Amino acid sequence: MARKPGPTGRISSWQVDDGNGNNDPLHLVVEIKGYRGEDAKEKKATMDTYWVPGVNHLKTYGRWAFAEFTDVFQMQADFEKKVADQFNRMLESVLPAKQ
Repeated sequence: MARKPGPTGRISSWQVDDGNGNNDPLHLVVEIKGYRGEDAKEKKATMDTYWVPGVNHLKTYGRWAFAEFTDVFQMQADFEKKVADQFNRMLESVLPAKQ
């Protein structure tokens, strides 16, 4: 696990077993911070719009997602939702569409 402390937050990368097995973990980049300035908003937009889709499109470095948590009391529920959302996307990509 790579960890890099930031000036106003903490960024960590976690390998999450989201049901694809040990050979295909989800790499979840997590940023935890209190204050969310304009630079943080742009960083999240860049991760969501360019970095995560780009690295996932390469299919060379595994599957990646990004989550940003700012409310200490809501973090656990937000984290569980993020993992569940990724799991559901994975299922939708491999299961036939419902008629």
